[in-house]
Amino acid sequence: MNPYSKYKQASSLSWTRIDMLLVVYDQTVFALDEGQRLLAEKRTSELPGVRLKAMRALVAIVDGLDLAQPGLPVQILRLVEFSLEQIKSDSADAWRAASNVIGKLREGFLEIQEQARVDEYEGRIPALNAVG
Repeated sequence: MNPYSKYKQASSLSWTRIDMLLVVYDQTVFALDEGQRLLAEKRTSELPGVRLKAMRALVAIVDGLDLAQPGLPVQILRLVEFSLEQIKSDSADAWRAASNVIGKLREGFLEIQEQARVDEYEGRIPALNAVG
């Protein structure tokens, strides 16, 4: 195995589910904030690419939900659907509302990050399969 492949494998083994989830939420909030900023600055010609980036990030959140489970996954889905509806608008306030909702979800996951890591390392949460 070449050194780069070893590095890739080692770095993927250190990722936990919560770490990956937070990256997705970070990217989502970043895109939503960028859209809000563009609208506030009246730079609407740049909005379609940012809207697409935000939509992709929101869909990535939904893709990771186990909707067969009642409760939290379904509630998160509803919040993501709300956010998707908001970013159809060219209103900075609507984009801000979407960012606030997703940002609050992110904060909640950030609060449990350390415990989720411990739970994954100790096997209470299934570990990610290494890809390579």
